[in-house]
Amino acid sequence: MIGSRPISPKAVRAKAGIREDIDPKLYFFSRWEANYARILNFEGTKWVFQPRVFKLKTQNYTPDFYLPKTSEYIEIKNYLSDYSRNRDEEFRELYPKTKLKLILKKDYLKLQKKYSDKIEHWEFYNSKS
Repeated sequence: MIGSRPISPKAVRAKAGIREDIDPKLYFFSRWEANYARILNFEGTKWVFQPRVFKLKTQNYTPDFYLPKTSEYIEIKNYLSDYSRNRDEEFRELYPKTKLKLILKKDYLKLQKKYSDKIEHWEFYNSKS
C-alpha cells in the first residue's frame, strides 16, 4: 500500500479481516496471509504476525510473518510491483543480516496444491469466508 491505496490491482480484491480459526485478535490483509498462517499452524511452526516495523530510507516496512525458530521474516506477495521490488532491495541493503523470504504467486500456488485439501477453513479466491 501507498498511503491507504493498494499498489496492485489484485490487492483490491484481497479479503481482509479477522479469521477466528487462526486468532480472533489478528487482522489479516489477504486470504493468502491467512492461509499461510494456517499452514504454519498445521505444521506446528511458531510464528508472529507483523512483529516489527523496519525503517527504510523513505518509508517503513512491516513483513507479514516472523519465524522465531529460523529467525526469518516472510513476505507474501501475489504481485511484485516496481514499488515492492525497490522496497525489497532497500530492505536487503539496509538489513543485510536479516533473513527475508518472499513467497510469490508461484510459491503460494504450490503451497495451496499441497495443503488446501488438508487444512480446514482454507480460503480460495471465490470462497465466501
